[in-house]
Amino acid sequence: MMVTLPSSPKQFNFPNLVQGVAQLCRPTLSVLAAMASCLSVFVLQPQTSVWVYLQTATVLICMTAGAFAINDFDDIEKDRINHPERPLPSGTLLPHHAWWIAVMLFCIALGAAIPLGLSCWIVVAISALLLWNYAPILNISGILGNGVVSMIVAALIFFASLVAERPWAMLYPSIFLFFYILAKEIVWDIHDAEGDQQRGVNTIANLWGLTPAFSIAWGLIGLLLISIPLAIARLTMAHPALFGCCAILMLLSYALALWRYQIIQTSQTYTNLIVLGRIGMILGLFGLFGTAPSL
Repeated sequence: MMVTLPSSPKQFNFPNLVQGVAQLCRPTLSVLAAMASCLSVFVLQPQTSVWVYLQTATVLICMTAGAFAINDFDDIEKDRINHPERPLPSGTLLPHHAWWIAVMLFCIALGAAIPLGLSCWIVVAISALLLWNYAPILNISGILGNGVVSMIVAALIFFASLVAERPWAMLYPSIFLFFYILAKEIVWDIHDAEGDQQRGVNTIANLWGLTPAFSIAWGLIGLLLISIPLAIARLTMAHPALFGCCAILMLLSYALALWRYQIIQTSQTYTNLIVLGRIGMILGLFGLFGTAPSL
């Protein structure tokens, strides 16, 4: 991919470099991913050793941070339009910095997954392969790219189930998370429509328009809301009330921000959408306590 960035960062000094790496790797989201997976392990197998938690957290933090790094490397030209403040388009970091950071993080994740067992390592390896080739997948179809991202995020819970040696115990929350992330990916494509269109990426927003994209996102949120009472009634959960309250609050908080963003699409309403989405994910973490069947 051809890029036209400066040959050196605009201010190459240690504080700026550290700040750029932090912006590249999104440590808040990386830690949140690790928390989700470790919490899933805890609710499935509370007697898990501290060492296993550390290995699981290492895998998830490095995988998530590496995914952000390689995605920003691939999306430099798109981010020049949609996110010029990010470290690569702004010149805080150079493209080869992001590439090597991604390589290092994925290698650490693969290494940390080895002691967790072959099945865990295979999940990490497949996820790393998909993340590394996300840009070519996106060039084939932005919609397919949405599905890949949603599947990998949902795999956080499945990975934790494998670590806890109860692989199918968290099937419903994995599916729930898949469709929640899919709705968010569709909305993010609405915000990134101009950059995607210039790169020839076919997303729902570009192919069918903004209104159908919003409608599909709303439909997914509605289906998830409907699934909550059905899951509580049909599935065996340790704390169904906790799951129900947290899941509903998560969806409603995101729905409120989405409604505001659909009415007026500004940088402020988009920021609010991102913030409430992250708060909702934290609520979802607490909800995980209630989803696992009792031992």
